[in-house]
Amino acid sequence: MDSVPPKVIVDIQKFTVMGISRRVHFASEANPETNMYIRTFKEYFEKKISETIPNRGIPGRTYCVYYDFKDVQDKSKFTLQILVGELVTKVDQIPEGLATFDVEDATYACFKGGPGSIPEAARDTWKKLYLIKLDEWGYKRSYKTEFELYREGQNDIGNMEVELHIGVQQIQN
Repeated sequence: MDSVPPKVIVDIQKFTVMGISRRVHFASEANPETNMYIRTFKEYFEKKISETIPNRGIPGRTYCVYYDFKDVQDKSKFTLQILVGELVTKVDQIPEGLATFDVEDATYACFKGGPGSIPEAARDTWKKLYLIKLDEWGYKRSYKTEFELYREGQNDIGNMEVELHIGVQQIQN
């Protein structure tokens, strides 16, 4: 049985990620044949996309950013955008096939997981979110930006550690 993760709330300043971006339909993710998350990670690592990113801030540190959440309450319609890439120090050019996203200043609940293969290590870490009650921490999920962080030196999607950051807002009394 998984134990309840410790309360870790952090404020993170704005940063920009460049990489490959895809639209994810939540209902399709359970099927390995249609799982866009897995396909995007495989493409990113197999094609060595990181090597095409200019102005890399921390080479080898990979982010999977979740944003543009739609129909969150209806799992059959729920979609979001993901971007797998790296932090960049500036954006003066965007190579063909790549995209950028600005992760704005925000407060995050953080969870650590792995080591394990992707997507299992990430999925197991996401499950930790459901072991807690954010409202008991004085927060609610913002559904603005969330991200997974894979520290530099991890190039084998069969054996990775993950840090999950869930955007939260303080509950106003």
